[in-house]
Amino acid sequence: MGEWWDSVQRELLHIADRLVGVVVILVVGMLALRYLIGPLRRMLARTRLEPTVASFLLNSVRTLFLVAILLAILQQLGVQTTSLLTLLGAAGLAVALSLQGSLANFASGLIVLAFRMVRLGDQIEVGDVRGRVCELLPFHVVVETADNQLITLPNSMLTGGAVRNNSVLTTRRVQWSLPVSAKQDLSAAKEALRTRLLADGRVLKEPGPVAFVQEWADDKRVLTVQAWASTAEAPAVQQELLEELGRSLGATARE
Repeated sequence: MGEWWDSVQRELLHIADRLVGVVVILVVGMLALRYLIGPLRRMLARTRLEPTVASFLLNSVRTLFLVAILLAILQQLGVQTTSLLTLLGAAGLAVALSLQGSLANFASGLIVLAFRMVRLGDQIEVGDVRGRVCELLPFHVVVETADNQLITLPNSMLTGGAVRNNSVLTTRRVQWSLPVSAKQDLSAAKEALRTRLLADGRVLKEPGPVAFVQEWADDKRVLTVQAWASTAEAPAVQQELLEELGRSLGATARE
């Protein structure tokens, strides 16, 4: 009976030692996590990283730290973590292989955010898709087109191909092609076009508008007319001034 009681006492002391170790690991781990995350958050706030990227990094560090604390607790309780890590690694590899496309899009999303390739509100062109960026999500970007459609683009399309951002610069060049009769005075036609463009307050004076012959045929000439406007007003200038420029050419032809 005495030997049995001694063995029970030894086992209880052993369990108590393990529990004390677990408590110590929890306290030290939580304190370390608290004093690590705070300075890391402040450091990331001082960088030029997007808030989404900073939040992702903070959550990743916190998750890794919690996993390390959990493994230390299991080790303290006598659980063989080596086989557990092997099992988790195999499961993670299987999941990664099955989701490699999604993981590639996720990594591309981080690149898009970190390097500020596009932002909310930007007018972009990717392939045959053209529209305004209305959502930036971990795996895809949502674009609203001019005819009120929502198109989802995988983030890998933004990092794996050409992306035309029509909003990032403050000015845009607009261009028209106008046919002119072979008998018409080209100098007068060019001057009339430049005068009409400069009369519109949306057209920039510097650089000023230009007009030059793009095509030369027996029966006609084709003038290319270029002007600069602010990025916000360029689409309206492009659409609204074509008719006005055509009328200016018609007026010079009748003179």
